[in-house]
Amino acid sequence: MFDYEKFKKDIVIAMENVLRKWTKENDDIYIISLDLSRSMESVGVWANTGQCLNEQADITSEDYWYYKYCEEEWQLCEVFDGISSYMRTFVEENKEQFTNSETLTYTEAFDAYCDKMIESCKLALKCFRESINEEFPKLLLTFNIREYLDNDERIEAFSLINSKEATKEYMKHIDDFN
Repeated sequence: MFDYEKFKKDIVIAMENVLRKWTKENDDIYIISLDLSRSMESVGVWANTGQCLNEQADITSEDYWYYKYCEEEWQLCEVFDGISSYMRTFVEENKEQFTNSETLTYTEAFDAYCDKMIESCKLALKCFRESINEEFPKLLLTFNIREYLDNDERIEAFSLINSKEATKEYMKHIDDFN
């Protein structure tokens, strides 16, 4: 049985640690995204700085919103190796239950596991927001599973952990970056 509570707590601690490390080197981080692999075998974070964003696109540029919110264009990235290791082990131990051997597609059991992992990540982001909000109240937080989450799912996760103003902007420009 996967320990979702441990997973959530480990993510919060890892995010706090990486934020502390990155803010020693960068005083203008404006966004951090928790990034979960679709295979549920790795997790980490992406972040961007205002300086990097300004180097990529001017606010009047049509590409500005793409660079502001597209994780793959951001400057900072870190995989949480320890957490990812026990994620991979769990998936490997449940390979037969999670993958249809004939079609090589994910099973309903995997989809249920994936849903629980997503929910754990959202809870971790809420806890992370609470732990950093006093020191970093304007830091934007996002959740990403590359080429998996649709716009509504991305907006729903964003709105749970960011201000209404930030959510309006994110919603307005989501087609520019997703």
